[in-house]
Amino acid sequence: MTIIRRIGAVALAAPLAMSFPVLGALPAQAATTSVITPADGAVITSGSQLTAKAHFDFAITMQLRVSGPGIGDTFLAEKGFSGDISGTFPISRNGRYKVALKGKQTGNIYDSNTFTVRIAPAAPTGVSASVSGSKLAVKWNRGLEDDLTGYALSGSGVKSRSGSLGSLCQGTSCSTTLSLTRSSGAVSVGVRARRSTGTGGSLYSSTSSATSAVGGSGSLPGGSAPSLPSGSDVPSAGTPLTPFNNESPVTLPSVQPDGATPGFTYPAPQIATDSPKAQNVAATDRLQWGKSVGIAMILLIVAAHLGTWTRRLRVAQAGTSSNGMAARLARSGTGRKRVSKTRDHIARAEALAKTAPVLSAAASRSASKSKPARRPATLGNGSGGVKVDIAKPSPNKKPKRSHRRK
Repeated sequence: MTIIRRIGAVALAAPLAMSFPVLGALPAQAATTSVITPADGAVITSGSQLTAKAHFDFAITMQLRVSGPGIGDTFLAEKGFSGDISGTFPISRNGRYKVALKGKQTGNIYDSNTFTVRIAPAAPTGVSASVSGSKLAVKWNRGLEDDLTGYALSGSGVKSRSGSLGSLCQGTSCSTTLSLTRSSGAVSVGVRARRSTGTGGSLYSSTSSATSAVGGSGSLPGGSAPSLPSGSDVPSAGTPLTPFNNESPVTLPSVQPDGATPGFTYPAPQIATDSPKAQNVAATDRLQWGKSVGIAMILLIVAAHLGTWTRRLRVAQAGTSSNGMAARLARSGTGRKRVSKTRDHIARAEALAKTAPVLSAAASRSASKSKPARRPATLGNGSGGVKVDIAKPSPNKKPKRSHRRK
């Protein structure tokens, strides 16, 4: 009996013990919750906005948020249960940004990526230069970046200068004057925009230049213009200007490798057809989790049937022994019936005990008339009766008569 009980306990405990690692697979799914783009530690060097993308599993509501210079903590998107989530945000300032997955109900940060924006400013536009006395007046348009810190000017025949936005610009236009270092000839100036990196450094744009002549008038924005061919070198209007007739005045650089024969062509690019396919790891994990839950349920059902079978087996074995505890309990019925029988037995005993004096007096009168003595009599039936012993009367003393109360 003890062995059977242990077997049933082990059978019930086995699926329950297995259910803990099965249900414990849920936190493992949480490992797929992550920010995908931008990658952690990435450096962004171009563009005006970015798209953040993340994936999460098993959440009531998940939020995608970004924080950085100039935008603070910005909400991008939110989604419930599971899946991919994305949002777009501007990167108008250089510095460090952080994209995070945040639980709406819990307020916890489940994953985050930190990246740096280091975008150089755009080259200044509208640069022009003109000589005025011993100075070169330079004008250009102010840049559109929010974190511009100033401009740097340098060139040929002029002195260099750097300045902040406040000292060089008013509104959308900027201007300054540079001292000339020559009294004749052409002078040129280049303007570069300066922008903060957001981490304590500076970035410079490419140079936009303008040229002017000392002793002349006017200016050539963007540098000197190339000379145009003239005379017999200029093809007629009826001759097409192509690089294949060998009559073009413009010489194009060759893209053929060194030592290649004339007419060499590069092979067409081949598209790989057997490229590896990405596997959806999250879907595979969900399928495995479902299989584990199904196995656990089957084991629970088997354990329940095994427990029922062992309980019936114990009852059957108890019925084979007539002296065992189980057999006596089975013959006596249920607990309520046993209590009811016991109460009836006690009531009968109390009733017999109350009527015992009356029966004893009646027995004394009948004994004095008929017989000198009687053997003990047992009143009641079974083990619940009361045994009454009637004493013999003394030969020298007359028996007293018992008087009933009227």
